[in-house]
Amino acid sequence: MPYNLVRNVPNIDCRRLFKHDIGEIKKVYRLEKFVNEAVWSFNELTSDCTKFRKSRGYITDSSTDEEKRFPIAYNILVFKSPQQFEILLRAIYRPQNFYCVHIDKKASDDIFKEISSIIRCFSNVFLAPMRISVEWGKMSVLTPEIQCMKVLLKFSWKYFINLTGQEFPLRTNYELVRILKIFNDSNEAEGLFKRNADVEKRWSSAGTPPHNIHLIKGAVHVTLNRETVQYIVNNPVAKEFLEYLQKTDIPDELFFASLTHNPHLGVRGTFKGDIEKDDTDFSSTKPYLSRFKIWKNTRYSCHGQFVRSVCVFGVKDLPILALRPEFFANKFYIDYQPYTLRCMEELIFNRTRDEYFQRLQFRTDYYERLEYIKNIV
Repeated sequence: MPYNLVRNVPNIDCRRLFKHDIGEIKKVYRLEKFVNEAVWSFNELTSDCTKFRKSRGYITDSSTDEEKRFPIAYNILVFKSPQQFEILLRAIYRPQNFYCVHIDKKASDDIFKEISSIIRCFSNVFLAPMRISVEWGKMSVLTPEIQCMKVLLKFSWKYFINLTGQEFPLRTNYELVRILKIFNDSNEAEGLFKRNADVEKRWSSAGTPPHNIHLIKGAVHVTLNRETVQYIVNNPVAKEFLEYLQKTDIPDELFFASLTHNPHLGVRGTFKGDIEKDDTDFSSTKPYLSRFKIWKNTRYSCHGQFVRSVCVFGVKDLPILALRPEFFANKFYIDYQPYTLRCMEELIFNRTRDEYFQRLQFRTDYYERLEYIKNIV
């Protein structure tokens, strides 16, 4: 990586956007009427992989010894936009990490070829062995996750993080490593236990869960230690629970959340405490840090647009994105207010450079004070 270089988005000042500068916001809105994102042909760009990696600015060294000794495994589910996938991969890529990419079977042949051409330029990035047609609310959401877990377990790493192609990091690789070392094998997963009747309908006809498992609802996005991933892939209890979930609706919101919030199963890193406050407060007492999302009817304002009740971030959301403690944010669209994603890319790149030169200190106080990471199996 050319650490002595600064990455700046042409024609605008992202630093002003992160400070909610009204003049710069108006400038972006004017520019977006006339500027279209260039569409790359990765089949052509990757004909020379060495040139591709260098010209696109991939970080091909481990940055710090601390990062080198703490590899991370990623699973990325993609169904569109090879360009946005490449932006995400470039932001999180490090040679010591491992990446498994699942391309939805519904994606066109052109999309498959474009993404595949990117993947073949990296020895530590792999295609999932089988393409699944992923449908929201079905078991097909979990199938590629577990498939990629099996691939990734062939290699040595400390933590697993699952992503989709519409997400982007809020932390640099160095910051993630520092945080996960503090977590010390604690899993990071959302868990909501006290449920309303509408949610319970998802599994009311499925019968009693096996092994006295309390069904816990939570997001499919997780950050798991290696031992937990081994449990998910190999343990008969996990396999039997997965089989049970085929009779439920939206099983992906039950599988990881339940396995990481049932201490009697003995899964390393499981939270042992009370995850909700009372019957009238459905927010968790433990924060959920794997992902930052803005849902409809929550206390956060979305300055972009809602798609299926989730905020697609716009440039006015940049100030809050720069300050959030979560690991990744969902979601961004390259064809909707693209300067939002471009400014996030600039922020993470330049922060990485400043960390390398020790011009920026990452404070870990917030993460060190988290009680739930100390109350685990």
